[in-house]
Amino acid sequence: MKTKTQKHPSGGPSQFQRSGWLVGRALVRFLLLIILIRLVRDTSIRMLFPFLPEYARGLGITLTAAGLLLMTRTLLGVLAPLFGDKADHVGNRPLLMVGFTLLGIGLLLFSFAQGLVTALLAMVLLGIADAIVLPILQAYVSEQSPPQQRGRSLATVEYSWAISGIIMLPIIGWLITVNSWQAPFRLLGVASFIAVAILWFFLPPDIRRRDEKHASLSEKMKSIIADRSALGSILTFAILFIALEAFFITWGAHLERSFGLSPNEIGRVAIAFGVAELGGSVLASMLVDRTGKRRSVIGGLICAAGALALLPWLNQSLLSLIIGLSLASVAFEFTIVSNIPLMSEQRPGNRATVLAMGALAATFTRGLTDPTATWLLENSNFLMTMLLGFVAILVALMVLWRWVEER
Repeated sequence: MKTKTQKHPSGGPSQFQRSGWLVGRALVRFLLLIILIRLVRDTSIRMLFPFLPEYARGLGITLTAAGLLLMTRTLLGVLAPLFGDKADHVGNRPLLMVGFTLLGIGLLLFSFAQGLVTALLAMVLLGIADAIVLPILQAYVSEQSPPQQRGRSLATVEYSWAISGIIMLPIIGWLITVNSWQAPFRLLGVASFIAVAILWFFLPPDIRRRDEKHASLSEKMKSIIADRSALGSILTFAILFIALEAFFITWGAHLERSFGLSPNEIGRVAIAFGVAELGGSVLASMLVDRTGKRRSVIGGLICAAGALALLPWLNQSLLSLIIGLSLASVAFEFTIVSNIPLMSEQRPGNRATVLAMGALAATFTRGLTDPTATWLLENSNFLMTMLLGFVAILVALMVLWRWVEER
């Protein structure tokens, strides 16, 4: 069902209550469908990292060249503000259908690629799809949810990332083993077009914002940058990704080098981290609206810093290290999930643009962190990469504390 419009004494719509919000069973159904379609996007990203050598051999390219393909997909996140601005004008759902269409075409093209050139073209399409789907999907969920449940709704949708690691990655590995490296791309390509159908037939249209003035993208970005709280929430999000990326791209290599784990064993450890991430998402969905978005992010950053600070002592054995890394996974996921609604409420009239600017900023920090963290791992050790993450968390905490307001 939809909420009814409540009026100001002046007769206009209330700032905090607008017609069209989903409540009750309608909201639950909406969130379940969003998780379902987002699983396609999240799996298409997560499946690239653990099975990258298989894809490289299938394409007939080196592992280094395959890494450049991934970098291409990541860097195209710089286009996110362009699509966020477009969504603020024409609505989120039409852009999401375009994004999932490009995702499907890119996945199918990659499955038929032979060599670097066709694979690169497919990755360009996938990168553009990524720039559209994630920030606009977050804006769509935020727009459809009542303010008092907005943080919980956004946190609930983030379950998809953890589920893709717990359930989908083992399925992807099985498909590659019994069929071929192309099979997951073709399956997810078809699933992307099913997602378009779900958006068209089963998900609600955008809530119109006729009372809001449409500004140009440059004007909106200037106003967001001039808003210290909005800018601070974006910077906090981006700096946090320095710590997350340093953790994400080095833990597997560390377990292989220091403890001799095989790829299959590393995959089982990844399931444990997926469960930890799910725990962080569930915890955020339960607490973020009760304790406040800003307080939740502060608490998450403190816990993440604490988990990383314990690693020098927990690195003595495999079991203790996995426990420490799992604690860090919970804290990272809780913090990221809590920061998304914090960003989304900074400037509700330009919600898609703010979230897209967050994605853009995170693209830059992730791109800088990848070579830095791998260099530290190769020339020093895993604990030095975690020190990089620890320092980044402290900087993010300082920015959040001094600049960001609860709105």
